Amino acid sequence: MSETETAFEFGRNWERFVARALDDGRIDIARRHILEFLELPDLRGRSFIDVGCGSGLSSRAALDAGAARIISFDCDPDSVRATERVREMSGNPPHWAVVRGSVLDDAFIASLGRADIVYAWGVLHHTGRMWDAVERASRLVADGGLFYLALYTTTPQSTHWVRVKKRYNAASPARRRLMEAAYFLRHTCASNLVRGKSPLAFIRHYRRSRGMSYLTDVRDWLGGWPYEDAEIGEVLHFCNRKLGLELRNIRTGEANTEYLFKGSMAEG
Repeated sequence: MSETETAFEFGRNWERFVARALDDGRIDIARRHILEFLELPDLRGRSFIDVGCGSGLSSRAALDAGAARIISFDCDPDSVRATERVREMSGNPPHWAVVRGSVLDDAFIASLGRADIVYAWGVLHHTGRMWDAVERASRLVADGGLFYLALYTTTPQSTHWVRVKKRYNAASPARRRLMEAAYFLRHTCASNLVRGKSPLAFIRHYRRSRGMSYLTDVRDWLGGWPYEDAEIGEVLHFCNRKLGLELRNIRTGEANTEYLFKGSMAEG
């Protein structure tokens, strides 16, 4: 399935997030999350490309971290509008560009140039051609630059979630709300209660990880289609052996595994 055939309305979900939930606190959490994983104090003097920018939250976080140049792009027009709205809320900085385009479009990727930091968090597994998307995104990494990648990790439940996502996207709005409620009861309430924790406290504190919204992420997870995942070893092999990237950091334990790769230096 191509990006234009994506059944889930990713961009509409992000527009709701920007309109209802985005605030300075979430932006600061996202900024700190990015810098911590990059192991950098700030992004001063560095260029930043946000692949599949979605809500624009990460691009705004890069702005606040001091990035010298930011390019945000997405193939979804609603996501582009959401990010443009965040850019407007940020004072329309001239060194931040928001454009529409596909990571699978060779000509478009070539037109962007390269950046010190290429950020593709939780998006390339929704293109329908995940490995092609990873390869094309890696072309944007400058010599010695950093590639911050997050992809869904294969689990024994992967086939189950494929079925759930297909049902969610075929469902009426009312049926979707029921599926969201069922997810809350089974995967938030039950999982927290068996550990002696409060599910409501979990939701209140959800923003602490990346600045995101619980309900936005639930809808993104249930509806996120196309969907692919990969074993950690597969990602490491592909990025190292086929793309020549060096692993610098990794974070596991969530649905998305986060990887930080460093690009090779040009010879001569």
